[in-house]
Amino acid sequence: MERNYRGIADGIIRLVEREQLKDRKLWKLADGQFAGTPDDADHGWRGEYWGKLMRGACMTWEYTKDEELYGILQESVLRLLETQDQEGRISTYSKEEEFTGWDIWCRKYVLLGLIHFYGICKEEELREQVLQAAGKQLDYVIAHIGEGKGKKKITLASDAWLGINSSSVLEPVVRLYQLKPERRYLEFADYIVENGGAEGFDIFLAAYEDRLYPFQYPVVKAYELMSCFEGLLLYAEVRESEKWRQAAVRFADRLLESEAVIVGGSGCHHELFNHSALMQTGTEYDGLMLETCVTVTWMKLMYRVYGITGDMRFLEEVERSALNALYGAVNTENSVCGPETTFDEPSYRGVYNCAMAEGGRAQMFDSYSPLRSGIRGRAVGGFKSMKEGKEFCGCCIAIGAAGTALVPQAAVRDTKKGIEIGIYLPGVIRTAVGDTEAEFSLETDYPVGGEIAVSMKLQREKEFEIALRIPSFAESGRIAVNREAWENVRTGTFFRISRVWKTGDHIRISLCWGPRLAYGAENPEDAGSERHVAVLYGPLALARDRRLGSEGLPVVLGDGQVSVRKADKVSVPCQCCFEVSLGGETFPMVDYASAGKTWRRDSETEVWMRTAERHG
Repeated sequence: MERNYRGIADGIIRLVEREQLKDRKLWKLADGQFAGTPDDADHGWRGEYWGKLMRGACMTWEYTKDEELYGILQESVLRLLETQDQEGRISTYSKEEEFTGWDIWCRKYVLLGLIHFYGICKEEELREQVLQAAGKQLDYVIAHIGEGKGKKKITLASDAWLGINSSSVLEPVVRLYQLKPERRYLEFADYIVENGGAEGFDIFLAAYEDRLYPFQYPVVKAYELMSCFEGLLLYAEVRESEKWRQAAVRFADRLLESEAVIVGGSGCHHELFNHSALMQTGTEYDGLMLETCVTVTWMKLMYRVYGITGDMRFLEEVERSALNALYGAVNTENSVCGPETTFDEPSYRGVYNCAMAEGGRAQMFDSYSPLRSGIRGRAVGGFKSMKEGKEFCGCCIAIGAAGTALVPQAAVRDTKKGIEIGIYLPGVIRTAVGDTEAEFSLETDYPVGGEIAVSMKLQREKEFEIALRIPSFAESGRIAVNREAWENVRTGTFFRISRVWKTGDHIRISLCWGPRLAYGAENPEDAGSERHVAVLYGPLALARDRRLGSEGLPVVLGDGQVSVRKADKVSVPCQCCFEVSLGGETFPMVDYASAGKTWRRDSETEVWMRTAERHG
């Protein structure tokens, strides 16, 4: 399937490609880590950056097909392959320090980077080299991790987070088995699952038994937990295991119930699951929440679960997270971390001084997203200095491109019966429907508006099904095919049209929605907790921004009725700006993804607004 979109999704992908993924200096910094053992000193994760960047870059190339980007990726892969030793190791740890700290986690990302490049590689000889290198890398791990004399238990191969970071290697193990079905790879995957993911606690069995929420597990590191379940989904597929498929789906169900927040993503205490659905308006807030690594992994897991269940809730969570949390983290205004924000925690000291000292490139992705009154650009998540402190990277900087590239993949997919359009992005989709080439053109200003026009060109007349998502947030929907119309189509479902289609046929989708209020749950542990309210518009969360003059002031609920009208003048770059009327007061709000983008106090932003009694 070929996708050629316009609008925000396309614009952000191309911005990330141009400003980050084509930065040869960044690639040399990332792949250059493997020429030495820089993670020995602090048992760090510098070895993850290359694989994260490569995965996102390959996903981006699958959309843009940019030849310059491909050449840059090829160069980096060749440099990486030169660092592999005779035993198959590609690691930022020495043999004396290996299989401690984040070593297996980093090797996981080396494997993922190689596997993703293998998927787009055009040169057969290089493809074979890449596959062999990945195999040798995994063979070395298998020779040292597992059961038996001289081997180390996988959950003890790290002193962090009960070993779930190491167990998350399950995903590339299964992926490599799918490409190279060696029995030892599947047996190693069996071993990882049988060991339960975490030392002393079986996360996979806990998800299957469905008695606990993830925030009740003894290990609540959100990103790594979800990574383990991404691997479990693939494992369930190759093992044809209904038990483990159900475990992954139940885990995702529990996440939606307990961890989903107003802008998508999760984790309102640093990078941890903490019952975020409740705690997103909690009174304790230090600015480190909704980590971008968590957001991207959340989107990837939700989309994979959607793929095996067809449950629209998971797809809508991908959309909500992309249009709000993820796009809000993209540095569209070339902002830099400022000296006006500091933290007392040792892990964040010096981040700004180091980031600013060289006066180099602005980071492409912010690491943390505020919900209550706060600013973006607070810290560099997963920060590690490199090259004697003259350069740096961070986990969120490296992972972001995988999220932005996922959006067009999630927007539309081929089905056995035809095609399914789940997220309405303007542009052109080309695909084969059976033995017929088909082109679908979408015109829309979604998500700001609900009018979508679909026209088509086909090689020949063909009978197939078009499935169209009618969002759950819509108040009503209407669909017309040529001159035939259906009124009041059911929201929260796919509307399926099966007929003989021909060139010139067109579909008109009319979705209606207005603003709606969401109320923050009061923290039951704090009797004095304030009440908060948020304004939603379609899939968008609206936010106040200090540049508009309204941020930070409490709002009056009045009778709880809210209305909006498009602002006549817009003073900040945004998708949409509304004059919001609530409780007798009117104030401006923009879409969350556009708020707070200077990363300074002058654009302090908030989604959750404090409420107050009516004045006077």
